[in-house]
Amino acid sequence: MHSPISHITTALLPFIFLFVIVLSGCDDNSFQRLEPSDIGPFDTTGVEKFTASNGLTIYFHEEGDGDMVVERHTVLIRYSGRTPDGNLFDSSKHNGNDTPASLAVNGTVKGFMQGLAGVNEDGVRKHAARVGSKRTLVIPPELGYTSSSHQLYGDTLIFDIDLVNISTTN
Repeated sequence: MHSPISHITTALLPFIFLFVIVLSGCDDNSFQRLEPSDIGPFDTTGVEKFTASNGLTIYFHEEGDGDMVVERHTVLIRYSGRTPDGNLFDSSKHNGNDTPASLAVNGTVKGFMQGLAGVNEDGVRKHAARVGSKRTLVIPPELGYTSSSHQLYGDTLIFDIDLVNISTTN
């Protein structure tokens, strides 16, 4: 005579076997998630940088020679956003998609906008990016997410950016 447990085990074996086969066919790329290697983190060791009086730090990895960004522009960028401890919270290359993201510069957090369109220091706009530029922006909490309901409110943000193109918006 078989025990009730052996009947349950025998009945579940095909499902367990199928589960193991499905699970073994999955790799890290089967799931939709952000990968740190998508764009950045850029190595900032020995890279020229500028720190504005408001705390925004811009690392200049490559300076482009295309058009210069201003606040009214929409930019096409490849980017990744992470916290200082390395946790990736956003990327333009979600799930293997290599299409640059389209982003209105004046619709972003203040530090991101200043990191692309330039920082107003002593009444002069400094360090606006040009098409072809690659930068790392370290954005202090005061220039980051301003809504207390945002999960990254009060956090320092780090963005690695590859500026692909710009367009003027009205």
